[in-house]
Amino acid sequence: MIAPEIRTDRLILRAHGLQDYGDVLRVWSQPEVVKHISGVPDTAETAWAKLMFHIGHWAALGFGYWAVTSREGAYLGMVGFCILPRLSEPALKDLLGVDPIEAGWVLDPSAHGQGLASEAMAAALTWADGQPWSETAAMIAQDNAPSVRLAAKLGYKAAGRVAYRGVQNQLSRRPRGG
Repeated sequence: MIAPEIRTDRLILRAHGLQDYGDVLRVWSQPEVVKHISGVPDTAETAWAKLMFHIGHWAALGFGYWAVTSREGAYLGMVGFCILPRLSEPALKDLLGVDPIEAGWVLDPSAHGQGLASEAMAAALTWADGQPWSETAAMIAQDNAPSVRLAAKLGYKAAGRVAYRGVQNQLSRRPRGG
C-alpha cells in the first residue's frame, strides 16, 4: 500500500519517496529536532534508513508516516504511525497490554509554533480512526512540553512512564475516535 494523500487547509500529507532523502537528512540532522528523541543528529546513513523505514512501513503494514509538505510543496517533516519493538523499561506491551501502534510527529524547526503539527496530526488521526485499531499510543520525552501539550490536545491520555535510551518518557494512549 502507498500512503493516501491527505490535504488540509495548509498542508499536504503524502507518501515519502526517494526524492525526500535530502529533506529527511536536513530535518533529522538538526540538534533541535533530535533533542527530545535520540539526542543524536542523523547522518547520511541513518537518514537513509529512516526514509526506507517510512516507505517500508506502508508497503508491509498498510500504515506509516506521511511526508508533510506545505501546499506549495516545501517539505516540513513527517507525521504518522508505526510499530516499533522498543526496548523500553517497562516494555510498552506490559503497560498497555498490547504492542502499540505508535503515533509520532516531527517538523522542521522553521514550522514550529504555527499549529502545523496539530493540523497534520488531526488529519492523520482522522484517517487512523477509520482503521481497525482500537487505539494508538504516543511515547514522548517528559521534558518535551510542546509535544506533551499537543498529545493532550489530540486526545491522548497519560498511561504511565517508561525509560527509553536513558530518557524518561510519558506514555499516552488515545482510543479510536479520540
